[in-house]
Amino acid sequence: MRTRTAILIAALAATPAAAFGPDLAPIIRAEDRIRLEHVDTVAGRTLRGALAQGTPDDLAVLMQGLAGRPLPADQAAALLPGDWSCRMLKLGGGLPLVVYQPFRCRIDTDGGFVKLTGSQRMQGMIGDLDGAQAYLGTGYIAGDIAPPYADLPDDIDPAATPQRVPEVGMVEVISPTRARILMPLPMLESDLTILLLTR
Repeated sequence: MRTRTAILIAALAATPAAAFGPDLAPIIRAEDRIRLEHVDTVAGRTLRGALAQGTPDDLAVLMQGLAGRPLPADQAAALLPGDWSCRMLKLGGGLPLVVYQPFRCRIDTDGGFVKLTGSQRMQGMIGDLDGAQAYLGTGYIAGDIAPPYADLPDDIDPAATPQRVPEVGMVEVISPTRARILMPLPMLESDLTILLLTR
């Protein structure tokens, strides 16, 4: 006969792990949800262009960053918090592939995300969106104080000063030392932006 302790342990093991970060469904903009729904189509199209025209060195970074199957959201959650080296890749939008030097990023235990260095900054939240992990944030220029994603105005002018744009992406964790954020159809410069996270 099972003891009360054994029954409790079994019950806890059967309980789904708490989602990492907040529930993003109530705050995501309708147009940003549509952008995320096109991530696979956009990735396929831009990857074809990058593979056809990218330089060997840039393609090596891209292929290494995209290698590996993402972990399930409940396993990935515990691996996200901490300091990361983050490298931005931009595909399409005039150039097939642009690879930037690494910057510093941080993910807090509550899902808060911030890109700490570079002229182009981003800050927001990683959380649950329909059972997957997603990023909702604000892109801005270093020196500005960016409003939270939920406080951005309905009408966005990417050419305005200060430059503040909504950014959305799907978060994929590969291992304790590797993750990536795929941001389809950003408002600036590319058709797909990929942020590679390593540590």
